[in-house]
Amino acid sequence: MKTEPRGCGAWLADGAAQGLAAIQAVRGWLRQGRRAYRRAPLLFSGFTLVGGSAQLLGQTVQNRASDALAVAEEPVLVSMGLVLAGLSLSVGSLLWLNVGLLGGASIALGGRTPRLAELTRWRTAAMGRLLGVELLLLVLNLLIMATAGLAAGLVSLIHPLLALVPLLIGATLMLALFVTQIFHLPLAVAGGLSPVATFRSGRTLVPAHGLHLLALSISLILIVLLPLGLALLIAWPLAAGLLVAWPLAICSLTASYQEIVGAEDRGVLDGGA
Repeated sequence: MKTEPRGCGAWLADGAAQGLAAIQAVRGWLRQGRRAYRRAPLLFSGFTLVGGSAQLLGQTVQNRASDALAVAEEPVLVSMGLVLAGLSLSVGSLLWLNVGLLGGASIALGGRTPRLAELTRWRTAAMGRLLGVELLLLVLNLLIMATAGLAAGLVSLIHPLLALVPLLIGATLMLALFVTQIFHLPLAVAGGLSPVATFRSGRTLVPAHGLHLLALSISLILIVLLPLGLALLIAWPLAAGLLVAWPLAICSLTASYQEIVGAEDRGVLDGGA
């Protein structure tokens, strides 16, 4: 029995239905994330303040030491030591913050209020896996940027407007990389996967959940960028909204991860991995 070919209208209708389903799913994950955050708002935001402040302090030390190294104001060894110390503090505090927030979000989504000790626990193995994934994604993004820039420079010799083509392709590839790797934090930390396995797992989710991942990525980007946009447009103190936006985004990310990937690995965080 032969099936009749489907028209363009049917494909558009299916696409619209799938898009609406993805939007509804993301709305549900955002509601779950909001409820999880409300279980301990002061704890989540206070921990974000501590971790974010440590990250900014490390970045400041690194920048000032780099400037001193450039103008040779301090001995080279001292400046290099301060650069490494600032970099270590900045990266370490950011890893500690995200791993702690993910653990707290997992606990809150499970129906229990997290404790301070559960967020601040130092999880060396989990932070190491997350660092490996972040370095891998950084290298991939740099490769895309470098390739797109080189291609843009070459084709601009033919016509300046042609340089837009490789730049647009590069931006599209970077966006696709972000969407496919939106779960790299929980996959590496809660899932216990290596950097390469995390990257591969993110790609395998695209065929079945591509629209969901895209809608989730856009939603989380908007949540995080909202306080930054208000700070730029109105007043810089409004950037303090990140103290709510960042843990809220992590809670929503964790809710979506548990539904799409599964909840069998949520106990890994409690074990201190």
